[in-house]
Amino acid sequence: MGAVLSTINETYHASAAFWSELSQSASEGNALLQRITTPEFPVPDPTIAFWQTNPKYPDLVDTRSAELPQSADIVIIGSGISGASVAYTILTECQAMGIDRRIVILEARQVCSGATGRNGGHLKCSPYHMYSDLKGLLGKEGAKRVLRFQMRHLPTILELVNAEGLEDAEAREVETVDIFIEQTMWDKAQVMVQELRREVPECAQDTMIWDAKQAQEKFGANSHCYGAISYRAGAMWPYRLVTSIYKSLQTKYQSAFSIETSTRVEEIYVQDNDDMPYLVRTSRGNIRTTHVIHATDAYVPNLIPGLKGKIFPVRGHMSAQAAKGPSSQLDGSRSWSIIGKKGFEYITQRPRQSAGPHSPGGEIMLGGGLCKSDGKGMDEIGIWKDNNVDTTVSAYLGGIWSVVLEDEHAHVLQLWSGCMGWTPDLVPFVGKVSPTFTKRRRVSNPHGGTTSEPESTPANEWITAGFNGDGMVLAWLSGTAVGLMVLGRENDHLEARPGRPAGKVTDWLPKEVYLTESRARDLSIFKLARFL
Repeated sequence: MGAVLSTINETYHASAAFWSELSQSASEGNALLQRITTPEFPVPDPTIAFWQTNPKYPDLVDTRSAELPQSADIVIIGSGISGASVAYTILTECQAMGIDRRIVILEARQVCSGATGRNGGHLKCSPYHMYSDLKGLLGKEGAKRVLRFQMRHLPTILELVNAEGLEDAEAREVETVDIFIEQTMWDKAQVMVQELRREVPECAQDTMIWDAKQAQEKFGANSHCYGAISYRAGAMWPYRLVTSIYKSLQTKYQSAFSIETSTRVEEIYVQDNDDMPYLVRTSRGNIRTTHVIHATDAYVPNLIPGLKGKIFPVRGHMSAQAAKGPSSQLDGSRSWSIIGKKGFEYITQRPRQSAGPHSPGGEIMLGGGLCKSDGKGMDEIGIWKDNNVDTTVSAYLGGIWSVVLEDEHAHVLQLWSGCMGWTPDLVPFVGKVSPTFTKRRRVSNPHGGTTSEPESTPANEWITAGFNGDGMVLAWLSGTAVGLMVLGRENDHLEARPGRPAGKVTDWLPKEVYLTESRARDLSIFKLARFL
């Protein structure tokens, strides 16, 4: 999962499989369409990610108040990195402005138990591949804007970690290398690099091409390698980044911030209340609020019915493995992708000096294998459950490291899965949510009173979701933008702060990510197949 499973390549091939299967088997095609348009809530018994074991802050895992607060100025649904960014932005901005805002985060399961707590640990944007694919979907200028937005995330998060003293997140810059084990993909990648150098040269400054012999000598690839491309990226422990931020916010803003775990949001109503027009019904009772922020990635359509089929899950697989070989000396300073004809795998390595009590450090975190499932990836699209793993994909992940890298050996320590939110145009939904999408009912009594369609519905719902497996280079600044929008500061020229660029939101947030009616109207899973 994680950043590199942005695998536009994997998604394209999964969509290609769907396209092919649809023509051969209407029943399978219909089943896929039924899955992506029938949202489900997160299951209560997910697989456990390596990142979540022995948490740094065990009291935070199931944190919640004795009773659900009756009201809050802002309710954030979802406690991953996007929700953390929104909360951090609003609370720090309010402190600087000298105003008070009460924030409550509602989480259906444990803290950070969704995609953020399950991904691959990458802070990686593959600029040559990303630009080429987005250019086909968004055009040249749109692709440039989204690519630059992604590439802002590495320096932004490293600066945030340094400023807030979040060393436990293991956030660091790394050299990343994409190793190609299929000739056609290698040929295409070299063309993509030249295209990037020609059209977006500032994003290609550290991108280097290595032929097969050079890749074998420099990166330890074996004879399966046709060549490699290296560039600058990052890696981290995402779960610890988020939980460290939440712990800091709880300490600094005790009266203004709380997280309510095991509190599933079941429905949202509109009330006749100008100050707090929303009533959020949860598994623990109701909470009134002025603003609702949707930060649940794949699960957004449960509460925004107008986005059914516009954002849907793709289940990904991850593993933690103990490795022996030359890579053991790298101490977490490199990450990898292994790119074949259909899809690719993505690998980070933990630093040894950061070893925790439950492990020696240096583990490789290896994910991918989407197209290795029995359905060639199609059967992982529209899967809303992360409580099991596919045995074929798991077996593949357990062997690929040793097959491609010389003198490397590994054995699996832990396997898990996670659901990533996908959009058909491969960019997230960010900003205000029109009532056209929410279709809210106005109620006088949510426990049985009469309901009617409102003449007008408040427009204080917001979204930051749909990161296509690339959340670590999309979600933080998407959440930052939404936080500033909620405070009405999107048009203010702001000075840079840790976690936030200088300027107006419109200076750095691509217009392509805004959730608009015209954009949504053109979105379907078929959009991907047009660009194959």
